[in-house]
Amino acid sequence: MEMLYDYTNDGLRLCALHWEISTKETCIVLIHGQGGNVLENYFADVWGRIFNENNIGFIYGHNRGYNHINDIITKDNDLKRCGATFEIFEESIYDVDLWVKKAYELGYKKVILMGHSLGCNKVIYYIHEKHPRLDGVILASPPDMVGLTLLEEPTYEDLVKEAKQNVEDGNPRKLLNELLDGYSYTSSENFLNLYTEGNNIDNLPIERNPEHFEQLESITVKTLAFSGGNETGPYAKIELLKEKALNCPNFEVAFISGSGHTYNNHEEDVANLIVGWLDRNN
Repeated sequence: MEMLYDYTNDGLRLCALHWEISTKETCIVLIHGQGGNVLENYFADVWGRIFNENNIGFIYGHNRGYNHINDIITKDNDLKRCGATFEIFEESIYDVDLWVKKAYELGYKKVILMGHSLGCNKVIYYIHEKHPRLDGVILASPPDMVGLTLLEEPTYEDLVKEAKQNVEDGNPRKLLNELLDGYSYTSSENFLNLYTEGNNIDNLPIERNPEHFEQLESITVKTLAFSGGNETGPYAKIELLKEKALNCPNFEVAFISGSGHTYNNHEEDVANLIVGWLDRNN
């Protein structure tokens, strides 16, 4: 395993971990979820080792939304404060693009783009906007971000009102007074960007179930979607995505029995599911 560093097109230096294979045939590029990082996403190391044993390369690419707050070095040797608290969804396109291009630069012939949690929304948005050359897509616990927030936040309308007022007052990075889901610090701009209807992030509206999932319809390569068997709400309804991916001729759905959102104690089950899916669909 090696560490990679490179700059996004908008000048942020990000880090990836690369489990390399000599044949350079296939590489899975993972875009982590909200606040994720390779230290806490223990599954990354397990997956990387099992993929390597099966002649599959693996890149765990950090995006600007790693951790809840971070300071990322820029090309002009400054610092930009990012993290899940402050990230703007549309900027994720630079991060995904960096690691997809890096896989090809490293010589891999086939790239499978994978997202975990919020990373799934970023992957789908990237495909819709950039139409990259890919050989497959994996959606690990894909979330309906707006639907989840509407389900879980009893004071949702108050949060929207507070966030809008802060933005109008010229304080878009001001933190909301209430932790989101009792857990996450959220800036006003970030809340309006990630958790309100009709924005680019709202590309998996499972709970509201409109006729078309427009961005999802951009996927035209083989796709695997799965969730933990213990996940609830929209995570338990991902079979709907197979119906909505109208231009995807090969879309498989699976559930990891006994597993939660980060697959604790089931990391090998996930890796073996992915390896089996690739073997069947080469």
